[in-house]
Amino acid sequence: MIEDPSYAHDEYKHNQLDNHNTLQSITSKALKEANKVKGELKVEANTMKKENFDLKAKVETNAKEKVDGAPETIQERLVDVPAFYVKTYKKNTRQGSRVLALAYKSLPEMTVSEARSLEREVVESGLTFAGFAVFNCPIRGDSATILSELKGSSHDLVMITGDQALTACHVAGQVNIISKPALILGSGKNSEEYQWLSPDETDIFKYSENEVEALSGSYDLCIGGDCIEMLQQTTGILKVIPYVKVFARVAPEQKELIMTTFKSVGRVTLMCGDGTNDVGALKQAHIGVALLNAIPPAQKEKSSSEAPSKNDAAKSGKSKKLKSTVENGEGPSKSRAVSRSESTSNQPVNRHLTAAEMQREKLKKLMNELNEEGGDGRSAPIVKLGDASMASPFTAKHASVAPTTDVIRQGRSTLVTTLQMFKILGLNCLATAYVLSVMNLDGVKLGDVQATISGVFTAAFFLFISHARPLPTLSAERPHPNIFCSYVFLSLLGQFAVHLFFLISSVKEAEKYMPDECIEPDSEFHPNLVNTVSYMVGMMLQVATFAVNYMGHPFNQSISENKPFLYALLAAVGFFTVITSDLFRDLNDWLKLVPLPRALRDKLMIWAWFMFLCCYTWERFLRWAFPEQIRIDILLCQSHIEQ
Repeated sequence: MIEDPSYAHDEYKHNQLDNHNTLQSITSKALKEANKVKGELKVEANTMKKENFDLKAKVETNAKEKVDGAPETIQERLVDVPAFYVKTYKKNTRQGSRVLALAYKSLPEMTVSEARSLEREVVESGLTFAGFAVFNCPIRGDSATILSELKGSSHDLVMITGDQALTACHVAGQVNIISKPALILGSGKNSEEYQWLSPDETDIFKYSENEVEALSGSYDLCIGGDCIEMLQQTTGILKVIPYVKVFARVAPEQKELIMTTFKSVGRVTLMCGDGTNDVGALKQAHIGVALLNAIPPAQKEKSSSEAPSKNDAAKSGKSKKLKSTVENGEGPSKSRAVSRSESTSNQPVNRHLTAAEMQREKLKKLMNELNEEGGDGRSAPIVKLGDASMASPFTAKHASVAPTTDVIRQGRSTLVTTLQMFKILGLNCLATAYVLSVMNLDGVKLGDVQATISGVFTAAFFLFISHARPLPTLSAERPHPNIFCSYVFLSLLGQFAVHLFFLISSVKEAEKYMPDECIEPDSEFHPNLVNTVSYMVGMMLQVATFAVNYMGHPFNQSISENKPFLYALLAAVGFFTVITSDLFRDLNDWLKLVPLPRALRDKLMIWAWFMFLCCYTWERFLRWAFPEQIRIDILLCQSHIEQ
């Protein structure tokens, strides 16, 4: 949309035109103004042909140079700034539109060589205002939902964009990046002083780097690239940038500075980028996600379906022409001549191309074919030099910010699975170390069949526990980042103490029912009561360790949702119940297990449930007492939020 200055003036002065007449007024005046301001040095065709021979060829006397750019930048280069200039562009930027100021400059009569030698500063000074070009870019349908989910999962969202601050604040409010009233840092009437200003310019606060933290509690802050340069010259960069939600008019090197500042204050950062200007920031971020702008699959299918139809139409048309020539009695030779003439007429004339030009055409065609590979949505795209994917560990063939949630969900799931694996292995190793050392000296051993059955259950548990899928929604809770923390150590020590007490108590209780005998450590295995109790207790500890330390919600599927793991646990509990109650004597004989006295069997069952409840309570208490509270800043570019 082109906004005409006269229309903008009438809009603020009268504001009485209806929508239909307004649209016609804008369109007609915009077309007239566009014809006036077309920013080219117009030279007649015959003049261009004589350029190599006549260096005194004149430029048209009414030629104009067109300039467009940011309204605040063009304003400084205008000869006469209209009274409605600032009010008009600020009104549109507050509504989320992107505004370009259009200006022109009439050039005096000069030669072509003189026109080419003009410096840019000369051409872009002393301009005459022509109008505003206003562009509306709709928000992606999934942007607000995805960013709300990220914000609800205790992530801080930050926008980095090259757009104007008012436009950025409007878009940030629509996608829930900012939820409080916004304040924009800018220079006041005195260019040396800075002040915080609300978008509607009703709230004004004097800038002080020591009050930024307190101000961020009531407002969401926004600063521009010029303010970042000011902060670099002072000591306030570490006091201001960590509390800013929106960065506008930012240069590529400033993106990298923002990222290093967040890291220096201890924040964990995730950066989304899709262009060369994001490479520095992606390399500095802890997590870099490069987004390749891909065509949606629906559009690909549509374009692929249209291509064969066009080819079929061309073939059918050609066949009709050939058929008509044969019917007219002109013969096949005539038809072949017609087809050759048509093919030659459709091909460009390359007889005058040199060998170098033909080689360049071949290389260009080859590059186009390579660029088109991987565009069917199923094969991997070819990464081009300059893509943001060259500097980031994650690359998504997606144009929106949706892959960020996938990276976080999969990362949390992997971390939780690894953490629980370490805990389970640690507890199993501690229990096995006690059995193979202290109890082995007392002659307690495991039979081959017993060890095989125990190993099968362990392998099944580890297999099914690693197949837990992450939940579709992100949680506000965080998993612990490593195993060297108070939660893991206290959990291991507490559970091992309960396991050890249960194991020693059960073996001591079984020894009361056995006659006094001396069993040599190197003697062959033979079934006895102590060996049977040791094997049963080991099975109980194994099942309890996997069930208690399984980490389901809020990161992975719960035990009830992870069906294979649930069935494996139920099978182990059923197996333990069967061998303890001695329901199948033949099975116990095959496992080399002796019958248990009724009193010992009842005690063993009660102690097993008590052991499980103690470990479960201790684990849940530690998860509540030692939560992880790491904040992650997710920095997004506005291009991923808008279509």
